[in-house]
Parts: sequence; C-alpha cells; structure tokens
Amino acid sequence: MKVAYYPGCATHGLSKDVDIATKKVADVLGLELVEVEDWNCCGGGFLDERDEKVHTALNLRNLSNVEKMGLEKMVTPCSVCLQSHRLASTKYKENRDLRKEVDKKLKEANINYSGKATAEHIVWILVRDVGLEKIKSNVKKPLTGLKVGAYYGCQMLRPEQVMGFEPSFHPHSMEDLISVTGATPVSFPMQTACCGFPLMGSNPKIGLKLAYNVMNSAKSKEADIMVHPCSLCHLQLDVTQLKVKAEFNLPWTMPAIYITQLLGLSFGFSAEELGISKIAQQILKEKGVI
Repeated sequence: MKVAYYPGCATHGLSKDVDIATKKVADVLGLELVEVEDWNCCGGGFLDERDEKVHTALNLRNLSNVEKMGLEKMVTPCSVCLQSHRLASTKYKENRDLRKEVDKKLKEANINYSGKATAEHIVWILVRDVGLEKIKSNVKKPLTGLKVGAYYGCQMLRPEQVMGFEPSFHPHSMEDLISVTGATPVSFPMQTACCGFPLMGSNPKIGLKLAYNVMNSAKSKEADIMVHPCSLCHLQLDVTQLKVKAEFNLPWTMPAIYITQLLGLSFGFSAEELGISKIAQQILKEKGVI
C-alpha cells in the first residue's frame, strides 16, 4: 500500500524519533510512505485564527502536491497537522465565500486542488487499512505485563464532524493498537484532554498544569507509561516531563512515547533504534519489556 507522507515541522525537528519509529513500523507492515514533495508548514493552531484564507491556501497547496503524485491519501503522524489540513479542506468545500478568496490565492501561485486528496492520521491507516490482525502477526516480542495509558489528546478527535474516524469522547483506536502488542491498555479520565502544548509559549505555568493533569490521570489508573498520537503532544509530554516533575514536586514520572514506538518495540526493534527517551527506557526495563 502506497500513501503520501506528510511529516510536518515538529516530526522533522525535535520530534524526529516519531518519524524514525513511524517509518520503521510502516516498512515492516509493507506500508510505503512517500514524502510529499516540497511540502510546507500547515500553520495549525495559530495561522488558522490569524488569517483563515492564507491558512486554507497553504494546506490545500500540500494536498494539491499529493494529487500531483497520483495519490489521494496523505498520512501524517501529527494530530495538529491532521486537523489543520482537514479543517482547511472542509471549509474550502463548505464555505462558498472563502472558496472564492482561496481560489484567487491558489490561481496566483498556479496551484490546482481538485478536492480528491485528503489528510489521514497514521493511527487511522494502521487500524482501518493495514488491520489489527496483520499488525498482531508481526509482533515478535509481546509487551506482556506493561500497563499503557491510551492518550488521544484533542485534535485527532475533534471536531468530530471533520475528523470522522471515531467518537470524539469514546474513542478506542489507541486501546486497540496497544492490545495487539500484548500490553494492557489503560483508559483514564483525561485521555481526550489537551496536553497544554499550545500554551507553552504564552502561559507555560498553565501549559505545564494541563500536562500534569493528563499524567496524573494516567497515574491514578496505574498506567506505567502513556502512548500518544501527536508530534506536538510528544514535545509536551516527553520533552517537558522533568519540568512537570519539578513544577509539581512529583516523586514519580509518567513517560510518554509515540504509538509507533510502542508498536516498534513489539516488532523487535530496540529502544535505541526507536529513539525512546531514557526516562521511558527506565520504566520499560523495570517492567521487563526491554
């Protein structure tokens, strides 16, 4: 199966381990990821509020490049990038006035978007198109005994009418993927709440409080680690882990790894090959899965 691959800025930068793990898992499963040529930043979370026309045009430019590749599915490992592209294409189709203004910008840049190409999340592709049975058949090292908190965040799920893959407040895709690795999925109250990443530039104390809320919720349900589906959640829940611990004087940590990092472990890749953090590796060693 061949799909266009849009890594996004974070996945090509500080969350590069997400990119590494996703490509390794895709290769094992026979999923060919072809990077979108000359892709641009989606502007998700910021530009859409500042300039709706420019935001829409930038996202449609990426999708038009996918159509030039002869493909219709553009998969991304980032929930923010996913929502950004799907919101842009939905607004373009449903808002006639916006479409006229965006078409002017696209014409000026000699861009043609037919509406065929759509953005998909890697989780959706794995669950729906690759299939849980095929994923399970590639598990070489079951992660038995590991309790994994299934964190979705907010942007892979909402708004539900735009995302459309599963119920926004009763999802199960992450639990399904955790289960096939042999680990025990753990649901917790804050699993669909915001991680606080958008606030780290303007109000970091509140941003860290939101991250703490998620981590503490998973801890309260006895999860050993969390997995998540977003390159920006990765920065918030993995990279700032020690900041959260210091801010709230915690005697514990709740490491967060990307979903394909968890799958990669069960496929037999080492934690080092997958770029898993030292904090997470410590917990994984304690649980005997690495």
